[in-house]
Amino acid sequence: MSGLTPSVAANPSVQPQAGGDDSASDRARAGSATHPEAGRIGQILVEDGLLSMEQLSKALRIQGRLEDRKPIGLLVVELGWVTRPRLELALRRHRHGLSVEGILVERGVIRSGQLAAAMEALKEHPGKSPGRHLVEIGAISERAYLEAYCEKHDLSFIDVDVSLIDRQLLDKVNLRYLTRHRIVPLSIQDGMLNVVLEELGRESLLAELQRLYGVPTAIWIGESTKITAAFEALTAETLEGKVTRRRSIQYQRVVEVSDNNRGACDIVDTILTRAVREGASDIHVEPDHTRLRVRFRIDGQLVRISEYPGSYAPAVISRIKVLADADIAERRTHQDGRIFLQCEGEDIDIRASFYVTVFGENAVLRVLRKANVLVGLEEMGFSAATLKTYLQDVLEPTSGALLVTGPTGSGKTTTLYASLQRLVDDTKKVITCEDPVEYLIDGVTQCSVADRPGMSFLDSLRAIVRQDPDIILVGEIRDSESANVTIHCALTGHKVMTTFHTEDSVGALVRLLQMDIEPFLIASTITAVLGQRLLRRQCPHCKVEYSPTPSEIRALSLSREELVSYTLTRGRGCRECHYTGYRGRIGVYELLVLNDALRDGLLQKRSAHDIRRLAQDVPGFVSLQEDGIAKALRGETTLAEVAANCPRRPIVRPFRQLLEMYS
Repeated sequence: MSGLTPSVAANPSVQPQAGGDDSASDRARAGSATHPEAGRIGQILVEDGLLSMEQLSKALRIQGRLEDRKPIGLLVVELGWVTRPRLELALRRHRHGLSVEGILVERGVIRSGQLAAAMEALKEHPGKSPGRHLVEIGAISERAYLEAYCEKHDLSFIDVDVSLIDRQLLDKVNLRYLTRHRIVPLSIQDGMLNVVLEELGRESLLAELQRLYGVPTAIWIGESTKITAAFEALTAETLEGKVTRRRSIQYQRVVEVSDNNRGACDIVDTILTRAVREGASDIHVEPDHTRLRVRFRIDGQLVRISEYPGSYAPAVISRIKVLADADIAERRTHQDGRIFLQCEGEDIDIRASFYVTVFGENAVLRVLRKANVLVGLEEMGFSAATLKTYLQDVLEPTSGALLVTGPTGSGKTTTLYASLQRLVDDTKKVITCEDPVEYLIDGVTQCSVADRPGMSFLDSLRAIVRQDPDIILVGEIRDSESANVTIHCALTGHKVMTTFHTEDSVGALVRLLQMDIEPFLIASTITAVLGQRLLRRQCPHCKVEYSPTPSEIRALSLSREELVSYTLTRGRGCRECHYTGYRGRIGVYELLVLNDALRDGLLQKRSAHDIRRLAQDVPGFVSLQEDGIAKALRGETTLAEVAANCPRRPIVRPFRQLLEMYS
């Protein structure tokens, strides 16, 4: 495919189709003349039969009209003409016909305008790669560039770590020699020497290593900074006289991994320690046919952390199963486990889940940290007005039910625990019914329900009222029966706090009505409903000004005229934020305190639309979307985060009024 040319019509096997004033091939040629990679990728899709010429010409016309230009591949995926897996397969099959920069554009890592600017800046340096130039100026990460480089040259990327290096290999080659030539021998596996390089073009050096070790070489590509760090660690070991001769570990599909197998132990220890230090909530260890991929969920998003050769997977998974007290001999069924560890003086509870896949077992580890819950309400992102209402009108009353709503991972439990800490003192009896208890709180009687007679969720709820409680925390309303018991707990004069999986605050009231809970019970017991989401904060280290895209403005029902008087920012992406542009999270809230008009609407079983309209008329009520927009205008998050995570509702307040709530 090296002969591919920028023009779509250059393919002699594709015949132009008539239509209008110009042919489809003429239109495609016009679109690809400005963006040659678009035409090249378009030709690939046409050659593979994934697109017709008419579809391609239409996609190029749409692309030309977009104010926020998208790569042609992503555009046809959004139009539903090509699936993402088929697009990736086509690109891999024709990778040699694309440049590294073209792959970066098609993946959405860089825009065509950035590439054009880089090429313009390098006119006086014709031998330099535009992609490397973008790495040097910080526009993209070295990792993103190298992954595209590997895609083009059919190589594998690896996250270099000193724990992967078999020290016995260093007996045959001087460490200074390896450091000078920037080449890392990792291990000998399956009769191949795994070698890490920064880039290709080291044939003579590879031939020398093949002669020394007596086996062919398998090339991996790694980041220069990681290679440097590995050499520094090896040099430090040598200087301190701590180099240990480890036998070369041949990673095979073994039934059991003992503690003597330090390779797997070191890898797992590195993964766990790094996850705790970087604040990950989940660790994903995922094998496939060529590699073992490790990803962390940081601030609600999965971030690729490291990759290892696929032959490492059985030993690493087995080591995790040993720590989690799971059955390492059983690989045909899904399993669960639990790991307790201490890291830097902090107790960490890790819930492990093992899932059987076609490439082996996939492990997901949920990291639970006590310190993460010890957050005051003042630090959670409430506006001044909403926090005042929440403290005075919701938490102070000694009776009534509070529902905290939102999807999984929206911070509902954190909000409830922070509220409990505000209420706990020696004059109140606070008791919980949870499944399971995730964090222990001093002064609170906590119960983990179990699936056995007398300890079920409903058994615990019925028994809890005989414990003379003042405040009851119910982990979650699951169905109509648990909803009924929770409502009756509040009906007897107790203060009840619980969570509910609904989209927003109004949705919780509507759902209770749909569960056939009597309207008079809902109206007389529910004090307030708090809807919430967690949005990612802008990274403070790489924050820059930007103009919102048309799609962001359209999604939030805004106008550019409304935004022109405000300075919007977003993170460009840096090492501190894993090149995501975000670091940390902030809550957005929708507090609905029931008033007489809303209670009357519930008693009358009004429609969801009418109840929502009544809610918007409640004094001080601000929707999740409005709260998110106010935080974006203040530079705490971005409009893109608001559009992606908050239910989309009409904006009913001017921006200035929203911002005044935070003063």
